[in-house]
Amino acid sequence: MKIEKNDARVTVVSNQSTQLKKVLSKWDLLTIGVGAVIGWSWVIYAGVWSTIPGSLGGVIAFLIGGILCSFVGLAYAELASSMPRAGGDIVYTFKGLGDKWAFIAGACVGYGFLTLIIVETIMLPIILNALGFPLPKIGELYTIGGEKVYASYIIISLLVNFFFAYLNMKGVEFSKVFQTITVAVLLFAAVFYVVVGVSFGDVSNAKPLVTSLSGISLTLLMVPGFLSGFNVVAQAAEETNIKPKLIGRLVVITVWASALFYILIIIGTAFSASEGTRQTAQIVVLESLEHLFNGSQMAKGFVAIAALIGMLTSWNAAYLAGSRVLFALGRAKYIPKSFSELHSTNKTPSKSIVFLFLLSSLGAFLGTSQMIFTNIVNISGFMMVCSWLLVVITFMVLRKREPNLERPYRVKYGKAVGILAIVSLTFFLFLYTPLNPLGGLSVPELIVLAVIILTILVIYFKNVHNSKIGKAERERLLFFDSE
Repeated sequence: MKIEKNDARVTVVSNQSTQLKKVLSKWDLLTIGVGAVIGWSWVIYAGVWSTIPGSLGGVIAFLIGGILCSFVGLAYAELASSMPRAGGDIVYTFKGLGDKWAFIAGACVGYGFLTLIIVETIMLPIILNALGFPLPKIGELYTIGGEKVYASYIIISLLVNFFFAYLNMKGVEFSKVFQTITVAVLLFAAVFYVVVGVSFGDVSNAKPLVTSLSGISLTLLMVPGFLSGFNVVAQAAEETNIKPKLIGRLVVITVWASALFYILIIIGTAFSASEGTRQTAQIVVLESLEHLFNGSQMAKGFVAIAALIGMLTSWNAAYLAGSRVLFALGRAKYIPKSFSELHSTNKTPSKSIVFLFLLSSLGAFLGTSQMIFTNIVNISGFMMVCSWLLVVITFMVLRKREPNLERPYRVKYGKAVGILAIVSLTFFLFLYTPLNPLGGLSVPELIVLAVIILTILVIYFKNVHNSKIGKAERERLLFFDSE
């Protein structure tokens, strides 16, 4: 192993036995990031985004949300270019805030990616049925959240979940090919839908353009959840073979590519479907296409397949990012070191992937309750925003404490960007609390969140607070991964 260290930057060539393969190109990294953000929900929520705030109001909400997420994305961009290591949030926070907060950041972002896999596992049967791929309801087992649970649904969800675990186990070379092809199809379908909607739709359908400031505000609350995932780029940075400066740019590009995707979908929906259809349709994008093509199923089927692909791209990216977070936590011995062990041939964190598969597969047994889905997403959003906040604070601390740290991608007006990011994230955290006049997290959600926080604290006191591993040792493990 070769280690070169100076005051500005640490450059490491790791031991071959602990080194992830550097095989991701700039396009691979971009499709992983965009695929993580854009899932399946746009085919359903496009109607909500264009009616509650009005069609133009929806565009405004996503523009504002894109700007707010850009502040966070810029912090990630600078830090990822300086420290392109797996488990980015953990590495950055360790550098800026120390041992304890690095573990907390890792726990928050790791939980976020785990729950993304769980959500996909829960929702797969619902999406398949809604998109016109009906599943047999065989073997009724029990009822949970008001929905019946079928053995056939569980088996199908487990099989698809296993496919993505296996794909990631085989190596990032395999998952990146899948991601590139599927994201290309997804984006083509989106462009097709917008062009068709604007060309064959009616501008009068877009009314009302704006409903109220309250409508825009309610839509804005959804935006961070639908744009989260851009930090996947930071988790996979260690496996790329591109220049560090470009890694930073790709984080920002991912934010705006995703925001523009949603904006185009809102425009296409506003032109192609009347306000009444947008308010009542279960899957507004598909129903509007059926109307535009006079009942023809070809265009509808193509976009339905693209929506399903969107779900699969998020699933695949969540496995990649989540396993790298566990890998980094294991490498630093925050959790058992076995999580950082790489497959002898594929050089993938195999035990981390298996752990994600086993834990996320439990989601298949939760049934298809919309209530459970919403609860999981809300708690996950809170945890992800906490991780973002720690990264932004780290960005501000390192700007002041280590001005000579090499920053291949240096954010202009860094102090202003950091302050705006902290203010916006603090605002979003407030919305999750009971102090929010619009509601915040429900009592059951707060109870589950309390259990999660308690579990994190137990692991913290066992593996960090009372650990015999000092800060210098953790730094060596995180940045130099040697024994």
